Amino acid sequence: MKLERLLAIVIKLLNKERVTAKELADYFEVSVRTIQRDIEAINMAGIPVFAYKGQNGGYGVLEDYVISKSYFTKTEQSLLLTALQGVYKAYDDKNLQDIMDKLSAVKRKDHPIKTNNVLMDFSPWGDSVKRREKVNIIRRAIEENKIIKINYLDLNGKATWREVEPMALILKVNIWYLHGYCHLRQDYRLFKLTRIRELQVTDHGFMRREGPVMYDFDHDKREKIKLILKFEQEALSRLDQYFELEGLDIQGDGSVYVTVKYPEDEWVYGMILSFGDKVEVIEPERIRRIILERTKNILKKYE
Repeated sequence: MKLERLLAIVIKLLNKERVTAKELADYFEVSVRTIQRDIEAINMAGIPVFAYKGQNGGYGVLEDYVISKSYFTKTEQSLLLTALQGVYKAYDDKNLQDIMDKLSAVKRKDHPIKTNNVLMDFSPWGDSVKRREKVNIIRRAIEENKIIKINYLDLNGKATWREVEPMALILKVNIWYLHGYCHLRQDYRLFKLTRIRELQVTDHGFMRREGPVMYDFDHDKREKIKLILKFEQEALSRLDQYFELEGLDIQGDGSVYVTVKYPEDEWVYGMILSFGDKVEVIEPERIRRIILERTKNILKKYE
């Protein structure tokens, strides 16, 4: 831990003109005296750290000193920083900040990292404060092997209390999921964080089971149905949210046919209904009947 702290201190000194001992002590959660000893050790290792007195005083590294940057090209550094900054917006982790600091440090002040013309943002739309809090609570429970208790709303709108052994957090297309072993179902389950209404970390620890740590989205074992949907031209502006535009069959009259395979669940019904009267289910007949019945139920509410 000390070696990692020493390296992190060097990185911070390289990225800032001045850093006080108190700032470093607060960041690393150690005493000011410990930081002073660390600075002495860094100096003894040959890295020129100076103490500046006065109102704007603090520790700093000799201006011309730089860590070797031979590991990454400027383009590689830029791409890595862009990707990490995008992830950091969704996953507020101190370790990510430390990595970004290290990448920023492996450059000379007169040779900045090449500006990248690509912006990555993995955070969802809207206010994400509560979502970040939920992610951080679950992350700590994973690190400490603590069972969590959640009030979970399933696809049918039924809420149940579950005790879960959290295995991993997964960020998939701006949506957070928890993969863990559910005591209620006696099996591994994938929980969508937006459906977790209440969350408690218990005092009960657990031993990790033999089994998959991560959920594999590419190997979804649920049976899929083939859907043929016909959209009116007005729906074209929204279709890219669900389908690849290259796979759309656009007719001469402007209507659009889409053929896809999805596991049949509430998401599929909701996706179809979200297009209102701008979509028609061509196949399968059973899904046509389900959408028809739900549309009739909607109509009854407004009659």
